[in-house]
Amino acid sequence: MEQKWLKYTLQVDQEIEDAFVAELLDSPYTFGWSEPPFEVLTTENGYDFAKNSADDVTVYVFEPMQHQEEEHLQLLRAYLERWPGAVTIREVEQVAEENDSWKEAFREVQVGEWWIAPTWTEPDLLKEARNILWIDPGAAFGTGYHGTTQDILLFLQEIPVAGKVVIDIGAGSGILSLYCAVNGASQPVYAIDINPQSEYQIEVNAANNQVPETALKVLIGDALEEAVRENLPEQADLILLNIGGEEDVAMLPVVTERIAADGHVLLSGIVEWNREMVLSAYEGAGFEVLGERRSEEWVTLLMKASANKYPQL
Repeated sequence: MEQKWLKYTLQVDQEIEDAFVAELLDSPYTFGWSEPPFEVLTTENGYDFAKNSADDVTVYVFEPMQHQEEEHLQLLRAYLERWPGAVTIREVEQVAEENDSWKEAFREVQVGEWWIAPTWTEPDLLKEARNILWIDPGAAFGTGYHGTTQDILLFLQEIPVAGKVVIDIGAGSGILSLYCAVNGASQPVYAIDINPQSEYQIEVNAANNQVPETALKVLIGDALEEAVRENLPEQADLILLNIGGEEDVAMLPVVTERIAADGHVLLSGIVEWNREMVLSAYEGAGFEVLGERRSEEWVTLLMKASANKYPQL
């Protein structure tokens, strides 16, 4: 007989989210995932997040159904009394037994001469593949399915990265940093992201690809902040930015400060309607375009620094 589960949709005060989730892990309930109070918007810069009016986080919790639904609800209400006024039950739903069907959305994909695949991929599907990056989906951006990531990977296959000093701004899951590391980039590759989840996700994906910890240096924070910049190399041969058009432009001070003469910069996350803005900013700073790729509305630019190192911005 198929096991039924109760799926609870809870509204949790943002200030207690971490403590609430931590206690769930030591409770009869199974934590599913949480959604911050943001919504996706279309902007001049492509896509952005806007905060909803509420300060609450949506948390999804599961429990195997062993009694009548009302009995489970009474127990849940009693459990939630330890957070008076901070957690609200918004919805209760009976669902079929948890399974791995969600994994079907994450399958192997070929990008040039490389394959990006989750670790649960059947070996027979990749028996002819010579170059594989094992990337599992997680809380950090970058599974290899988005056009911006794929276009950067295609460009990277055209640029020798062996021995190059690489800075990856907006590293997410670490997919681009890992590609550079396994292809002989100078160690460490500097992977920067503002999302604290990136550090764990990069560690997992590095282990999946047998990349040693010493091959990557993960920095959590804004690349414009001195606390991050002081941990970067004086010069980089290759800088990767897959973070959005306005953000690419905002990073110009870091790029011009750290890029080596004749170094390469890969800019992505650019929507076609602000391509000219990004292009104008970088050309004005002394870069020339070597190549361009497009995936739907997304633009990726390969640029080269002037051989005569220009003044820093």
